Amino acid sequence: MSAFLIVHSKLTKPEIFQQYVVASEDSLKLYEGTYLLGGELNEVLEGRHDKNRTVIFQFPSPEHAKRWYSSKEYQSVKHLRDNTGEFDFVLVDPF
Repeated sequence: MSAFLIVHSKLTKPEIFQQYVVASEDSLKLYEGTYLLGGELNEVLEGRHDKNRTVIFQFPSPEHAKRWYSSKEYQSVKHLRDNTGEFDFVLVDPF
């Protein structure tokens, strides 16, 4: 069953964050992650949401997503996003 990794963020240093994006691409492919979409927040229709960007990735399973996140390949580049904003990573199983 597919799993979706949703990342909500509020970037403070987008130009530095872009280095992280490029550096993490290979690790994503290695764990069969696919970038589905990303964009700026348009409007909150109900509730509260304190981030202004959302990116969605698809993995073949929750285990693939978890292995990617904890992998040495990803962990070796994860530090590149330090101090570039606020991030929430949420793993979702479709129903």
